[in-house]
This record gives sequence, structure tokens and C-alpha cells, in this order.
Amino acid sequence: MSSGAVMQGSYNYGLAALSVFIGVFASYSAFDLAGRVTSAHGWIRSAWLAGGATAMGFGIWSMHFTGMLAFSLPVPVAYDWPTVLLSLATAIFSSAVALYVVSRPMMGTAPALVGSVVMGSGIAALHYIGMAAMRFPGTCGFSPGLVTLSVVLAILFSLASFWLAFHFRAEAVGTGWQRVVGAIFLGAAISVMHYTGMAAASFNSSLVLPDLSHAVSISSLGTVAIGVVTLMVQTLAVSTSFVDRRFAAQSLELQTSKRFRQIADNLPIVLALANADFTELLYVNRTCQQIWGRTVESFYAEPLSFLERIHQEDRDHVKDFIQRLIAGHSSENLECRVVRPDGSTSWVACRGYLIRDAEGRPYRLVGSAHDITDRKRAEERFHEYEKAVEGVEEMIVVVDREYRYLLANRAFLNFRKMKREQVVGRLVSEVIEKEIFDRVVKEKLDECFGGNVVKYELKFTYPDWGERDLLITYFPVEGPAGVERAACVIRDITDRKRVDAELRRLSGQILRSQDEERRRIARELHDSTGQDLVALATILSQLHASIPSSSKKLRKFASQCQALADRSIREVRTLSYLLHPPMLDEAGLGDAIRHYLDGFTRRTGINVALEISPRLGRMAPDLEVALFRVVQEGLTNTQRHSGSLQARIRIDRDPKEITLEISDSGSGIPGSQRKQDGTLSFELGVGIPSMQERVRLIGGRLEIESRSSGTTVRVMIPIDE
Repeated sequence: MSSGAVMQGSYNYGLAALSVFIGVFASYSAFDLAGRVTSAHGWIRSAWLAGGATAMGFGIWSMHFTGMLAFSLPVPVAYDWPTVLLSLATAIFSSAVALYVVSRPMMGTAPALVGSVVMGSGIAALHYIGMAAMRFPGTCGFSPGLVTLSVVLAILFSLASFWLAFHFRAEAVGTGWQRVVGAIFLGAAISVMHYTGMAAASFNSSLVLPDLSHAVSISSLGTVAIGVVTLMVQTLAVSTSFVDRRFAAQSLELQTSKRFRQIADNLPIVLALANADFTELLYVNRTCQQIWGRTVESFYAEPLSFLERIHQEDRDHVKDFIQRLIAGHSSENLECRVVRPDGSTSWVACRGYLIRDAEGRPYRLVGSAHDITDRKRAEERFHEYEKAVEGVEEMIVVVDREYRYLLANRAFLNFRKMKREQVVGRLVSEVIEKEIFDRVVKEKLDECFGGNVVKYELKFTYPDWGERDLLITYFPVEGPAGVERAACVIRDITDRKRVDAELRRLSGQILRSQDEERRRIARELHDSTGQDLVALATILSQLHASIPSSSKKLRKFASQCQALADRSIREVRTLSYLLHPPMLDEAGLGDAIRHYLDGFTRRTGINVALEISPRLGRMAPDLEVALFRVVQEGLTNTQRHSGSLQARIRIDRDPKEITLEISDSGSGIPGSQRKQDGTLSFELGVGIPSMQERVRLIGGRLEIESRSSGTTVRVMIPIDE
């Protein structure tokens, strides 16, 4: 062959195929190693990163070098081993960059692009460095276009490998055919880049001998050895990753199992795990000993022995429960009785679930049992709190914390004209008007569930009954977990309210009649009897003047009669004023009270301080009369019972109400007749009920506080402008 002649090369297709296979296997190991690096932490992560980069880099280098060995020239070819080692180092460095990028928690666009450029450039570099290691009697040239294409392909395929490795790095993702398909794609892509680079080279003969000082020739056996060693390294890497993954999984499972047992053994419910046909019990917590009265070890020895302690009447149901569970049907809320060795009985609620493996086959049975003895006993008592109230006249219902009726007696059903199944088990908002439930009833029930007795009145309108007044009382019912139900007693007080209204009307009419009669009597006393007494006093004065001075006895009798007439005039005038002060009609409440207090102080010696708001003004006649009568009655009680020589009256008016207070500093009402807060029940004497009735008729509220330091009567009347 002449110098400068073009040398035509050829490929050993067997070795070329081996190089492609090595590329595919190296790609698969890269995906696997990416997952291990990602899941590792600390120094273990660094170790896997270093080992993975070495194994992956060796695989990529071996693919390229085997592909180069598959190419033969018509002249002997040797390889400079320092240059070959440099290409291997380049492959390992590029692999380290790739594993670092894909093992990060997040892989953004910028890191992926930078990493693909570094790895693609490294792969292209290792390829061309490997070709630079060739030693033969000739020269090698390159096509710039194909070289550029090979570098672009290396970068693009690196970017694709990043995406695939990042996607398949998770331990549970891409473990089957997905990783294989991805590895085939990536391995073929790397091979395309390599053979594109090979196609970019052209070889010319030369008479100059090559430098063979560090060159080695690789025989066919050596080529096979490189391939075998590469496959062994990749297999070792994948196997090590698999073993490490298994150990990690077993360690995690062991830690999880320990934590699970620690948690489960402290749960108040029984937890059990068995194989799919219930022939082997894998785990049961300690709670089973409390319910069954047997050791945990006895259940492990004979899994189905728990049936021996199931009540005879419930045993068939439990057996059917297990068979349905083995057949793949999850079961819930099976209730049965357990008879302990000492003869005591417990109620349990059982649940069971079948767990399937990844292929959908039965894998494990999970069961639980919850002691519901307290609940069942409460239900028994409840069914008995139910029989007792069935014939009661009051309407009685029981509601749970979900606002659902648990009980409704016959009186309630008759009043609502409903059947039991239309009420029991349904929500309160479905039985009564939802608007009333949302606006009133729910708030009251929530207060009861908070542990309070709640009483209130409510108006209901029914088509058949019309508008009814109901007195509703809620009582909290305690259970093992606190207040679990609310017992509701409903009384129809419509007739009572009507009677009360009629009594108030009659009482008001009587009081108004009394006031009118007092006004009439006061007028008669003032205009008739008073005038007659004045005339009598005048006549007696004239008679006294006409009696001779010598008739001392007659003049004395006439003088006594005149004094008696004057006193009668004063008492008639006072009585007339007390019955109905004319100033109340003429000048209003304030002036009437001031005038009254002048006479009261003269008669009793009790000094009364008066404080009247300048905003008081005139009020409705009935209101002024009622407040004046309260002042009279309050001061009368002070005079008769308190022993105090000081009293105080305060009348205030704000935009919302009028307040009247009458207070003294006397001994107060005896402690036996007072409540703990100082208030009184209105059962003392006649005066207090009279004041209460007058205040109630004008829409006000009466309060009386009495302590050892004195008594205060307080009247509050809302203002309706």
C-alpha cells in the first residue's frame, strides 16, 4: 500500500453487537444506580455515588472501546494505554456528573441542560480520546460536520438519559419492563453516537512508523475479556444494588414492625394479622388478653381457637364472618359476645379486611375487635329509659351528638301525627322545620352537649294544631366518652299561657279598677267629705265664739270638737292624697313623688334622698301610676320592716330603659328567706307580689336584693319610643 493511500476499514459485527449490548446493560445499571444514590444519605450516598460513577463510567467506556475494537484496518493497530486510561477517567467523571444531577431532590431545566452538556461533551471526549490512543502506520482525519453531529447527538442523548434516569430512579418506579425499554433506548442512542463518531474518521496509510513505547496490542481474546469483565462489573453493580435494596427494605420493615408493635400493643382495640387462609396468625396485640382472658401465645399456637370463647349463639355468625373474609369480602360491624374463662361476658364489634398483593392475589387478612360492653349495657338501660317514658304525658325524645333521634315516646308521635319509623333514626332537621333547627334548636342542643341543662320556650305552628307554645328542656346524658345524648322533655304550655294571659288581663283590669276607685274615693273625700268637714269646723268655730266666757265647760267642749274637726280635715286630705295624688295627673311623677316624700318624712321621721334624672319627662299615665305605687309600697316596707332612718330613691332614664331604685340601710330580710345571691322569691307578704304584678303589667322587670346591710328594690322598664 502506497503512502497516503486511503485505508478501508471493516467491522466485526459480533463485537459491534456486543458493544451495543454493553451499552444497553450499562444504561440499565445506570437507572438502578441512580435509584440507590437517591435513596441513600450521608457517607453511604457518597460511597454509592463514587462506586456508581465508576461502574457506569466503565460500562460506557467499555461500550466505546469494544466498538473501536470491532473496527479493523488492513494494518496492525495498537493502543497507547495512558491515553486509554485518560478516556476511562473521562467516562467516570461524566458518569459522576450525571448521577449527581439525577439524584438531586429536584431537577430543574438549567441543571439538566448544564449536566447534559457536561456529560455529552465527556462522552464525545472519551470517544475521540480513545481514537487518539490508536497506534498504526498511518494518519487519521475527521469530517467536521460528522464530528459536530456526534457531539450534538451525545448532548441530546445525555439529556434524554437524564430524564429517563430521573423518572426511573425511585425504588418502586420503572422496576419492570419500563426500565428495560428505557435501557434499550438509551443504549442504542449511545451506540448511534459512537458509530457516528467512527463514521467521521478517515484513515490514510503512511511510511512513518508509529510510537509504540506505551502501546499494547489487544487480541481477540483480550477483546472478549474486556467485554466479559465489563458485563461482570455491571452485573456486580446491579447485584450489589439489589442486595443493598433488600437489606434496606428489610431494615425498614423491621423498624416499622417494631414501631407498629409498640403502638399496637398500647391500643385499646384488638389488632390481628393472618395469612390469606387464616391458617397462620402472624401478629396479634396484647389487648386480646384483656378481652378473651387468654395469652397471646395460645392464639399463635392455634389461630382459630379464639372461636372457643365466642358465645354459642354467636359462633356461627363469626364463622360465616371469617369465611366471607377469606373469600375476599371485607366485613364490618359484626357484634358478638366473648365468654371469658371466669364466666364473665364481653361484647365486641369486629371488622375484617383482605389485603391483596401487586398481582391482585389474596395476601393477608387484617382484623380488629373493639370492646363495646359499656355501650351495649347503656343501650339496654336506654331501652328500659324508653319503656318508662312511653306512657308519660309529656313529649320526650332523645337525640345523639349527630342530631339524630334515638327515641320518641307516644306523646311526641301523637302530637306530630307521625309514626315511630318516621322519627327514630332520622335527623332532627328532617323532622322539624330546618329553619327552626338552624336558628334555634342546634344552638340549644350544642349547649346541652356541653354539659348544661337548657330550658327555653318556642312557638311552633302545625297545620292541624295551629300555633302552639312549647316549653323545652334538654338534659345531658352521660356515657363512657362524656355527654353522648340529649334527653328532651317537651311540654305544650299553650293553654297555660292563655290562662296566664287571661289572669294578667284580669289582674290588670282589677288594678286599673282599684286605681279608678281610689281616684273616685279620693275625689269624694276631697270634694265632699273634706268640704263638709271644713263647714263643720267653721260652724264649731262660730259656736265657740258665741258661748259666753262664763260657760267654761261648754267652751272647752266646743274647742275640743273644733280641734277634732281640724285633725279630721288633715287626715282626710292625707288619705285623699295617698289614694290618688292629684299632682300625679297635673305635674307628673317627679313632682308627685317630691310632694309625697314631704308628708312621708313628717309622718315617719325617715329622711329620703331623691335623685331624678332630668331626662325623665312625662310618661304614659299607667306607667306613672305604677311607678308611684311601687315607691309607696317600697317606702312602706322600709318603714315597717327595716328599722332604717335613711332611704334613697333614684330614677334614671337612658335611651333603652327607665330604672327605679329604692334602697335603705336597714337590717334587711332574714337570711332564711333570702337566696344565696341575695335575691328573694316573691312569696313574702302582699306588698311584694302587688309590686311585681304592677311592674309586669307595664312590661317591666322587678328585682329585690336584700342583705344584712340593707334592701334594694329595682324596677327596669324597657322604653318603646
